[in-house]
Amino acid sequence: MPRSCYVHIPFCGSICYYCGFCKRLATDDLKTKWLDQIKKEIQNKTISKLDTLYFGGGTPNLLSKEMFADLALSFSGSLTEDHEWTVECNPEYITKDQLQMFHEWGVNRLSIGVQSFQDRLLKKIGRPHNAKQALEAIDLCQKLGFDNLSIDLMYGLPDQSLDDVIQDLKIFFSLGVDHLSIYSLQIEENSIFGKQGILPCDEDLEADMFEEIVKLCKEHGFEHYEISSFTRNHRYSKHNLVYWTDQDFYGIGCGATGREKGILYENTKDINAYCIRGPMPSFLSETKDERAFDAIMMSLRTQFGLDVSAWEKRYGINFFERYQKVLNHYLGTYLRWENKRLAPTEKGMEILNTILVDFLDEN
Repeated sequence: MPRSCYVHIPFCGSICYYCGFCKRLATDDLKTKWLDQIKKEIQNKTISKLDTLYFGGGTPNLLSKEMFADLALSFSGSLTEDHEWTVECNPEYITKDQLQMFHEWGVNRLSIGVQSFQDRLLKKIGRPHNAKQALEAIDLCQKLGFDNLSIDLMYGLPDQSLDDVIQDLKIFFSLGVDHLSIYSLQIEENSIFGKQGILPCDEDLEADMFEEIVKLCKEHGFEHYEISSFTRNHRYSKHNLVYWTDQDFYGIGCGATGREKGILYENTKDINAYCIRGPMPSFLSETKDERAFDAIMMSLRTQFGLDVSAWEKRYGINFFERYQKVLNHYLGTYLRWENKRLAPTEKGMEILNTILVDFLDEN
């Protein structure tokens, strides 16, 4: 039985130009129908003990106090004593009352979608907040006792320079926040950018940005523990580690993805259909070899790497026999063997896609 749960809240106050996630501008009537349906979905799951709970979106903190409380009540009694409950938040909706309510329900980690501290870049990507609002929201979270915060930033944005990235990082380092998630812009086909034909960032510039991010984060005492994630004081995202370490998790809500008994599924992205007929999950038909490769792909995103013995036991494959050619090519410079685990070096993280293609070719 999974010990982690992802809950998707698909509503937004506005649509960011880069976003390809399941999201919707919504009326109060639609939110009410959605809430009734998602509570039924939760009741139909056999959830008893959760170590991690993650409310993602969309914009979870767009929900009214009453709606959030109604949804949170569905998980009352299911959280373990040392649980991690993360809520993704947009800065413009963060208020003192909201944060106090989060505390009351047991939310103990916030992921704040800042993306940039520069107003001209925020406008270019369609973010509704400004830098001042973001800084004030982060300060309010800290004053109200949320010491486990994560800030989301982006790089490779249209007209963003290397100096812009450095400036965003300088501001982040000044805040005393222990976790940073920083992602390169991906042009999703179904996003506004995708429909406008916006081109991706120049590959060389994007690589320079990534190298500078890693260098500056390490200089400021941050571990580069996953390709896009940095932390101090061991404030890892426990929930995301579930994904990266080949564990099961519930996926609840319209557009949510989950994995139970090793089988991946995705709920319908049609919110009107969801409100009428429920999640209607589509199950991903994967072979054992495909699941085994997915486990390698996810684990090599992290500095902790792949537990080879556990992988062999789960998938019944001799790892070294199958992948000897790949290991001969990459071990030493790009991959390292340590404590019976295979993990990427810093250089390996930079070319991980190339390494994974070679693993896939051996499947």
